[in-house]
Amino acid sequence: MKLLHIADLHLGKRVFAYSMLEEQRAVLAQIKALALAEGIDALLIAGDVYDRTVPPAEATVLLSDFLTALSAAQIPVYLIAGNHDSAERLAFAAPLLADSGVFVAADPAVGLQTRYLDTEEGRVAIHMLPHFRPAELAHAMGKEGFADSAAALSALLAEAPRGVADYHVLLAHLFVAGSESSDSEAPVIGTVDAVPAGLLADFDYVALGHLHRPQSPDRNIVYAGSPLCYSFSEAGQGKSAVLVTLDEKGTDVRRLPLTPIHAMREVRGTMQELTAMPYSEDYIRAVVTDEDVVPDACLTLRANFPNLMRFAVESGGTSTEEIVAPTEAIASRAPLDLFAEHFLFQNGEEPSEAHMALMRRVLSDAEVLE
Repeated sequence: MKLLHIADLHLGKRVFAYSMLEEQRAVLAQIKALALAEGIDALLIAGDVYDRTVPPAEATVLLSDFLTALSAAQIPVYLIAGNHDSAERLAFAAPLLADSGVFVAADPAVGLQTRYLDTEEGRVAIHMLPHFRPAELAHAMGKEGFADSAAALSALLAEAPRGVADYHVLLAHLFVAGSESSDSEAPVIGTVDAVPAGLLADFDYVALGHLHRPQSPDRNIVYAGSPLCYSFSEAGQGKSAVLVTLDEKGTDVRRLPLTPIHAMREVRGTMQELTAMPYSEDYIRAVVTDEDVVPDACLTLRANFPNLMRFAVESGGTSTEEIVAPTEAIASRAPLDLFAEHFLFQNGEEPSEAHMALMRRVLSDAEVLE
C-alpha cells in the first residue's frame, strides 16, 4: 500500500511580510497531482496545517478546497493538529469530515486516536497523535505529572492497540532528539521537549511534523519537512512529499520533489557583482560586501531582485541587516517612517529632530507628506 506524507503547511503564513498564499496554493496542487499519479491509498498530514491559531479566511478556503478535491478523488486524509494549530478550529465538524474520508485528530487530551485503513495489500492502523504539552496532558489523564515529553509520550503510546493490523503507522507532531531545526520554527530549548527515537521503534513507519528540514533521525522515522522554504536557513534543502510503500518486504521511503513558484536563496558580493547578476523573481537575501555602501543600495538591488526580502552589509568584520518589505507594503507606509528606518540602518542611530524637520520640509515641498 502507498501513503503520501506531508507536514507543516503553515497555510496563511507570511515570510518577512510577503504572503505565501499563492506559493501554498501551487504546492498543494502539486501534492494533489502526485497523490493521483502515484495512486496512493491515503494522505497523512502531520500537523501545523495553519500558521497561527486564528488563520486568515483565505487560508481556511485553501485548505477546504484541497481536502474537497482529495475527497472527490476518494483519497482518505489523516490529519493532526500541530503546535501552531487551534485544536478546536481544526476539529470543527470532524464527524462530518470523517464521513467524507477526512479524519482529524486535534485534541491530545482524547489520547491516541487510531483509525484503520483497509486495502488489497492488508490493513494499516494509523495511530494519530496531535501535538501535546506534558503538563496539560497529565491533567487530562488524571495523573500527577510527567517529567518531560518522553514520559508523556510513553504513557500515550501504551494505549496504542497492537496486533489488530498488518502494519502500524504513527502520525505525530513532536521533536525527536538529535534532529535539526530551522530558523522558521519555534526554538527548542533544552531536552524537556525532546523524545528519544527508541520510543518509536515498534512502528512500521513514523510520519512526523514539527521540523521544517526534511530528515530521518532513525530508521523509518521521517520528518516530511515543510513543503516550502519559510526561512533562509532552509534555502537549498530541496522540499518534498514522502511516498511510503508498505508491503511484505518492509517499508520503502521515497521523496518526491516539490517545486516552488519562487525559490529562496542568498546572493553575495559587491554591488557591482550583484547588479550584474541576471534578473530574478526568487525570494532573495542579498549580502553586500563593499566597504562603502551607497545610500540607495537596497533600492538599486530591487531592480534586479524585485522580491528582495533581506538586505545585509558585511565588511570590515562587522555586519548589519534589515528586512525589506514588499513594494506594496512600502507604498502603504508613511514617508517619514521609511526615512527614519533607513536613516537608522545607514547610520546606526536614530535621526535627530533636526534631521526629521529637514525631511518634513523636503517632503512638504515635494507634496508627498501625509
